[in-house]
Amino acid sequence: MDQIGPGERAESTADLKQYIYLLRSWAWLIVLAGALAGATAYFVSRQMKPIYEGVTRVLVSAPASITGFDPTALVTTQTMTSTYQQMLLDRPVLQRVIDQLKLQTTPEQLKKSIVVESVLDTQLLTIRVSNPDPSRAADIANAMATEFAARIGELQSQRYAASRDGLAAQVKDMEQQITTTTNQIDHTYDLSTLQQLQARLTEYRTMYSSLVTSYEQVRLAEAQTSTNVVVSEPAIPNAIPVEPKTARNTALAVVAGMLLALGAVFAIEMMDDTIKNPEEIRKRFDLPILGMIIWHATPEDQPIVLAEPRSPTAEAFRSLRTNITYAGVDGPLRRILITSATPNDGKTTVAASLAAVLSQNEKRVVLVDADLRRPQVHRRFGLQNRLGLSDLFVRPLDSTTGVVHGINPPNLAVITSGGLPPNPAELLTSKMMGKIMDWLNQDFDVIVIDTPPLLSVTDAAALA
Repeated sequence: MDQIGPGERAESTADLKQYIYLLRSWAWLIVLAGALAGATAYFVSRQMKPIYEGVTRVLVSAPASITGFDPTALVTTQTMTSTYQQMLLDRPVLQRVIDQLKLQTTPEQLKKSIVVESVLDTQLLTIRVSNPDPSRAADIANAMATEFAARIGELQSQRYAASRDGLAAQVKDMEQQITTTTNQIDHTYDLSTLQQLQARLTEYRTMYSSLVTSYEQVRLAEAQTSTNVVVSEPAIPNAIPVEPKTARNTALAVVAGMLLALGAVFAIEMMDDTIKNPEEIRKRFDLPILGMIIWHATPEDQPIVLAEPRSPTAEAFRSLRTNITYAGVDGPLRRILITSATPNDGKTTVAASLAAVLSQNEKRVVLVDADLRRPQVHRRFGLQNRLGLSDLFVRPLDSTTGVVHGINPPNLAVITSGGLPPNPAELLTSKMMGKIMDWLNQDFDVIVIDTPPLLSVTDAAALA
């Protein structure tokens, strides 16, 4: 079974902290998106027309022939309830409701506002009707129940109509025969004829009794096999609208807005390839971090390590000095080139302060301004830029008067850029530049070189 090592656990903790920091940084946007979405949903819901609901319940009674404890009967009852749930929305029922209430609509439109549900493990059906008028919603729900009950009764009655009507006609005809025969007996005086009529009357009465029995059996069979649909709970007008649900819509909109903003934040973070902290440098380039210098206000005429030697920023530069010293343990570093990706990143500030703290470590240090395009070193130390590095290319190296400026502390010297030449890249990559570096190494332990930004020009890469 694999185990998570300390390194993986620390990396997971760092990722979690990064996500927490990301959420804290963008919390204002997430909250704002949720608030705007919630406010929009609230005002839209308030502008919507309220919809009311009328609810009625009907009881579907099982036929007497399937009552009792019978699993088959239970299945039949459940199937019957499900069937009636579908039949409630049949067009004949809807049309009868429209005719009864004189509604200005069609069965298809009315059907869209009605929902029929079966109550689990019961023989109850719930009819829900939505309408802008609460009274109208209740009337439609009640009319649906009564008209459906009437239609079910008609459909069940039609199954026995032919037999029942035929037997009724025969019973009526037999009654007529009995009445006629009885009248004939009353007006007959012939004994032989009278006996024949009496025998016929007896036969008619037997047949009549048989027909009446058959008629009652048909009616009994119809009653035993017919379901009974009754209203168990009629609908009453409800003044509380069911739509729109302002509170629910607002809450859902707030959650949706915050989730969308959160997704956008993570998408922006995934597409953003800028470096935001030193740890990303270590992960992305697998390079050691020698020091971290926070942004600080730059004093005039001298680096911050000289103007504020006890400040946290000055201490950060001393830490950078220590780490650079350890980096050159196998061979002392004699030349340090300072550059950056883009202008105004602080490379001149770092170069000036680093040269100052290196000179405080009992090393002879010279700071060379090799930015022959936009030089800034002379401003950091309050120097004139009449003579400098560009002049060393055209004069003997043993004549450095006015080129090398001594600075306090005494171990620090500065060479400004001098006049700006038309071909700085060619000068910095020339053999003469190598001779200048070798000549400076004779008098100084460390040369700190300030160069232009890498992405703007090729001077720093060529000089390196």
